[in-house]
Amino acid sequence: MSQLKTVLVAGGGYAGIIAANRLARKKLPIRILLITAQDRFQERIRNHQILAGTLKRTYSVRSLLHKKVELILAKIEKIDKDSKTVILNGGSSSLVYDHLVYSLGVQGSLGAGSKETYVRVENVADCERMHEIISKNRTAKITVLGAGLSGIETASELAVKFPESAVTLIDAGRFGAGFSAGAQSKIRSFLEHNHVKILENSKIIRFEEKELIDADSRKIGHDLCIVAGGLSASKVGLDSGFRTNPIGQIYVNQFLEVEGNPEILGAGDCAQIVSAGYGHLRMSCATALPMGIYAAERLAYRLGANSNKGSLPFSFAYLGRNVSLGRNDGVIQESEPDDTPVEKIWTERSAVWIKEMICKFTILSLRLEKYFDFYFWKSFPEKKKRFSTDRLATGSEK
Repeated sequence: MSQLKTVLVAGGGYAGIIAANRLARKKLPIRILLITAQDRFQERIRNHQILAGTLKRTYSVRSLLHKKVELILAKIEKIDKDSKTVILNGGSSSLVYDHLVYSLGVQGSLGAGSKETYVRVENVADCERMHEIISKNRTAKITVLGAGLSGIETASELAVKFPESAVTLIDAGRFGAGFSAGAQSKIRSFLEHNHVKILENSKIIRFEEKELIDADSRKIGHDLCIVAGGLSASKVGLDSGFRTNPIGQIYVNQFLEVEGNPEILGAGDCAQIVSAGYGHLRMSCATALPMGIYAAERLAYRLGANSNKGSLPFSFAYLGRNVSLGRNDGVIQESEPDDTPVEKIWTERSAVWIKEMICKFTILSLRLEKYFDFYFWKSFPEKKKRFSTDRLATGSEK
């Protein structure tokens, strides 16, 4: 019998869990261990609901994993590529691997602001703490910094749930970039109807405890500030000597393999594909899930399993993007494969239903992947022109 090879999955987010579940069903002599610091799955696409107190259900990481996957609750400090070792918990323990799926998540920056008045929308604990604060001060002056999908959803959710508060949404550029003119109009109309103040072209250069200061020396006061932009990848990659881009994403090729270390595959928000043709990819759940599945298929193929998907380069095409506007409205935006918006949108009840189905589909995908191949995606059409790689995925999107 072949000796078992150890596959470590670093990170318990969308990419890590779905990769582990797909790999666990392959008939291969492997032992799979998933390492994460949190026992509760962080459904990041619903963090704005945690802020507003409208999230009804949460999930443990263990409940979403295949029974063959061993769960290790630990903080990853560093990866030693030479000895194929993952250092845990400040160096107090370590694990040796034969293959590694690197799928650590993202982190945000609070600038110089006080931890009491600033929180990061991608951090569940921060969102829970902020909800308690807002619940006790329903007339708070709230600033949401960053007007991507997460920022729009956060401002919308808070404005609806806490109508007595004063919500300001700050965009460093033009508001609604990435949406069609019709979608932009719909989102702006909703926000203005719910008394959300939109500040465009406002680049923040300084964080004070009770105010932000932009490049035009404008002071934007607040009681509380929610940072929904400026995300970067985990520092583990950079600290471990991986080649990374300016926001900490490790570089991988079209097979999601790390150059010089093909036993390491990157998947999710932590990785940027530097081969030609992948400049359209952005940080998102929509991108992380197919990358996770592909990483499992590629690794299975390298280990001798039959996998047509794993024998070919990774390919992914977007269908659109979606944004919720409170619990009773939203926008579903269709797009070209390269994420360019088209003039076709759904709003109101249709959008609410579609958006909720998309969110539920992610959890369903993780669960059903424990039993059979379930998750699928659209490949990028070969006839479309190739894209440059000089555009980095610098936003936190859905």
